[in-house]
Amino acid sequence: MTVACHHQAHVTAITPGYVEMNPGVSQSDSVTHAILAPYKLGLDSVMNAVVGQTAFALPNEKGKTETLLGNFVADACLSKGNANYHPADGLPAQVCILNNGGLRASLPAGNVTRGNVFELMPFDNEIVVVTVSGNKMWDLVKFAAASGGVPIAGMNIGMKPDKTPGTVLIGGMPFDSTKTYKVMTSDYLANGGDKMGFLRDPIQQDKTGYLIRNAILDTFSEALNAGRLISPVIDGRMHYEK
Repeated sequence: MTVACHHQAHVTAITPGYVEMNPGVSQSDSVTHAILAPYKLGLDSVMNAVVGQTAFALPNEKGKTETLLGNFVADACLSKGNANYHPADGLPAQVCILNNGGLRASLPAGNVTRGNVFELMPFDNEIVVVTVSGNKMWDLVKFAAASGGVPIAGMNIGMKPDKTPGTVLIGGMPFDSTKTYKVMTSDYLANGGDKMGFLRDPIQQDKTGYLIRNAILDTFSEALNAGRLISPVIDGRMHYEK
């Protein structure tokens, strides 16, 4: 019979201290570096790959009715999202709404890397489509107007000076409260995130299995293969009426 001996460790002393972490202090650890170096090299090669090009910088701006970045991402989601949306009725989503807080970084002028896109959209948010009543769609419009501006695509919202809706066009047609509408958005917002409770409990919710980040990457890839620069415009999709 073999008897194993087990030695229990006991803490005999605690010596407090700290390690300063900042770019100006060397944190060299040859053993750790040797372990991580191959992984860092592989990750850098992926993240530093150029996925597309912009004609000019797309800054992450706040407090504006429209931004180049917001228009670009909303348009990318609506276009690529519909390409990956296969509903039983065959009808695409008419509009897209996102939130400014979901866009976390700017995009540079010129070459854009995969890492730039991950910084812009670090979350694995899935694109979903919610079918809503005319009343809930109007709640969406009122929310967008009251916010003073959120990323949207597929609709044009005129705002009065008091931030209430004025003229509203969806797919180029006047808003109709008797119709139902298909709204493309993120899974987070579809579940009422960022105070968008009007998207909860829709007539129907369809998941696409397609990430917002992939919509951005695929839009860049398509443009790059066609030799085009990404060049969104401010087109008045959200504006104050005179």
